[in-house]
Amino acid sequence: MKLKNKVAIITGAATGIGRATAILFAKEGAKTTLADIKAKEANETVKLVKDAGGETIFVETDVSKEVDVKKMVEKTMEKYGRIDILVNNAGVVLVKPAEQTTEEDVDKVLSVNFKGVFFGCKHTIPLMKKQGAGVIVNIASVSGHIGQVNHAVYGGTKGGVIAMSRALGVELALFNIRVNSISPGAVDTPMLRGDVKTEATRRGISEEEVKREFEEQGVLKRWATPEEIAKGILYLASDDSTYITGGDILIDGGWTAQ
Repeated sequence: MKLKNKVAIITGAATGIGRATAILFAKEGAKTTLADIKAKEANETVKLVKDAGGETIFVETDVSKEVDVKKMVEKTMEKYGRIDILVNNAGVVLVKPAEQTTEEDVDKVLSVNFKGVFFGCKHTIPLMKKQGAGVIVNIASVSGHIGQVNHAVYGGTKGGVIAMSRALGVELALFNIRVNSISPGAVDTPMLRGDVKTEATRRGISEEEVKREFEEQGVLKRWATPEEIAKGILYLASDDSTYITGGDILIDGGWTAQ
């Protein structure tokens, strides 16, 4: 029960890493607010969290809109009266050659992956300051550390999340608020499955071939499960990591170690 009596917001909680994190947090005693634009899938996550013994609410949220993020925070405060942990997990991917990338493409990825993270921090920080403590975990990507073909915009936003987390870790240390990021490698989520499908279509090869290429990137030669990333998030969110702030943890199967 590493999160007993803690209150956490998890964005992008409908599927993948967000869902796995919500279930793990429930098992560790946290009360949660689950935020996503996918109401149907998010309500499925709510059921899974409750089945795991957790207390939770769902707030339909488009993190690219500041008014939605503000509402998400307000609803959490109305329900629980405090916010101990914020997990900025919501994200979108773009796989496209730079010269074919439109302004609309850039705006969408930037709005969700960077602005959404910033808005979550912005509206949670004042409450954490009043409480005298808090933890923020931002989900970045291995793409923020290495160059990937056709991932210039996506990788750029994730590199920005790493830099933002570092800056906030320094800025908020005096208030006992820790801020860190996690950079997953290839994780078996609907988002990566969609990435694989796009790449397979573009290159005229099978999805299985593209999947094998991703698996070969890391030394462990497989995709991570969402649960493996969730365990890293739990570590940074709990008192097991009280001396870590402004950092980034790579959970990438050895991808960047080569």
